[in-house]
Amino acid sequence: MWSDTDFRLTVSQASPRLADQVQAIIDGRTPKARRMRRAALATARYAIRYARRSTPYGLFAGVAPLGFAQVTSVRIGDEHQAVGRPEPVGLDEVISAWESDAARMADAEVCVNTLVCQRDQHIHVPSEGDAEFRLDLSPALRLVLDLARSPIGYRQLSDKLAAEFPAASGIARDRLLGDLLRVRLLRSSLRAPATVADPTNVLPPAARAQAAGLRTACDLRLDSDVRLPEQVLTEVETAATVLARLVTHPTGTPTWRRWIEHFSERYGENTAVPVEAVTDPERGLGFPAGFVTASEPPRPMSRRDRLLLELAGTAAAEGERTVAVTGAVIEELETAAGDKAHCLAPHLELAAQVHATSIPALDRGDFRLRVLTVSRSAGSMTGRFWHLFPGAEKAYANLPTVDPEAELAQLSFHAGRLSADLLTRAPQGLPRVVSVGEFRRPEPHVLFPRDLAVTVADGRPHLVESATGKQLELLAPTAINFLWNNYTPPMARFLGEISRATTPQVTWFDWGAAWTLPFTPALTYRRTILTAARWKIRSRTLPARTAPLQQWADQLHTWRARFQVPERVLLAEDDQQLPLDLNRNMDLDLLRAHLDANPFGIATLHDAPPPDADGWIGGRAHSIVVPLGRRS
Repeated sequence: MWSDTDFRLTVSQASPRLADQVQAIIDGRTPKARRMRRAALATARYAIRYARRSTPYGLFAGVAPLGFAQVTSVRIGDEHQAVGRPEPVGLDEVISAWESDAARMADAEVCVNTLVCQRDQHIHVPSEGDAEFRLDLSPALRLVLDLARSPIGYRQLSDKLAAEFPAASGIARDRLLGDLLRVRLLRSSLRAPATVADPTNVLPPAARAQAAGLRTACDLRLDSDVRLPEQVLTEVETAATVLARLVTHPTGTPTWRRWIEHFSERYGENTAVPVEAVTDPERGLGFPAGFVTASEPPRPMSRRDRLLLELAGTAAAEGERTVAVTGAVIEELETAAGDKAHCLAPHLELAAQVHATSIPALDRGDFRLRVLTVSRSAGSMTGRFWHLFPGAEKAYANLPTVDPEAELAQLSFHAGRLSADLLTRAPQGLPRVVSVGEFRRPEPHVLFPRDLAVTVADGRPHLVESATGKQLELLAPTAINFLWNNYTPPMARFLGEISRATTPQVTWFDWGAAWTLPFTPALTYRRTILTAARWKIRSRTLPARTAPLQQWADQLHTWRARFQVPERVLLAEDDQQLPLDLNRNMDLDLLRAHLDANPFGIATLHDAPPPDADGWIGGRAHSIVVPLGRRS
């Protein structure tokens, strides 16, 4: 594989460390067998991804606009364009070095991070992931918090500290401000808000030149023009409607419902409470459970769970890998979920694959739509690519809202982990922005958490602008899963979810308690695969890791025959899927390595698409993402 120049460059861009290891092995500089094996397996994963996975990542896969027309047309050119931005961790090191130099910071501005909070006589500052710093509230820190509530020049802030504390030396003042920047209590103007796609655009020329030498993170804009027949769009709309009817929580998650109940009990309805007050655990209610510390509350067995267990068990007993969902089944599951939804989710994005052997087959309606996932809102999956297609963000300005009177605004925040910074960056596509934890100068179109309040009316929470009472709903154009609370600040998640907290939470199909079964069948509706057949295998089912591969493989094939597992599968981890052929030794080695590394000793396998499923697009791995808005 390493002799393939394109593959070598692609892997080198994604993982320079692995590239160095592989080259060392080829040059004979790494004789250790275990190290060679790990590098070989990592290269094999990349090789499979290079050929068969369409998730955009570096130079492995790219993105292009998709259109719909009367008939299919596909043009794939060769003039693909890689758009690079500095890798976030390296850029942070450059910026941090500048922020620690008082002379360089003299012309910069700073402001207090809007995510800091005071409890007792301490200031709590979010750090990497879900960690935090705790600082004593000294007189000097109190003054900084007061003076830098809005952006202030670094030199001006230092001078005011000198005037208030004349006994402190200049070195001590610089050390204090440098430490406050390091722990993120202060945010500097060197750190671009998330609506700036390239964070180097705000740097002074000297710092920008320094950042130019950093390793880049690439996005690939494809030279292509693909148009699908409108009947595919109809199938996408139908699939989204069915999944919206099959949700587990049609009136919001239990966590949010409990928080809303507590709000109503404490404050009553139609009472506007400032966001910063209501989310303070001492003054108010705090955040909903699981926002600060990840938790999975026990879920009692529901009628919906029992119906799905019966459906999956019947399919297994009858040896069926696929169950066709009827209107009657949908109605039964919809009823079993409990309360009927008060209103639909206003918008979402559906990711899918189109399976057809050829363009003529696709045009005559001989295709399958395979749902991959559904995002919480429009822009979730597409937002991080808006910068590749200038003006694309404007298409999201007229999305519907839960409440017709609400104004849609864009949520802008930094990821909780530096490595994910580029995932939250999206150009401003809406007239107003709600900024969380960023450096921003006060402007008419910018709101901060301190400008917002929460009220509950008729059991539904509303986010309002305190000064005007105007209802707001926030669009967060990022693919980061809010449930990964160490990637999303709790305040950002709170503001992003609250307006939709009592609407159906549409996601990929949720098997509920049946997810624990060793097998669940594929569910289809019309031409759509709502969810693929899925098997679970545990490491204890197979020989120990010390057993020879052939013995391990023989036991695996015995399990496959018993559970009717096909040879071509997708090894799934969250929403990432690696295609495997279980008749190839290398793929068996990858599966075994996955089982050995998994803390629970479990591998989840999905039925793979047919070999000719991508025939209509020249055999290329692909997925489509379609933003959808509620019609009524």
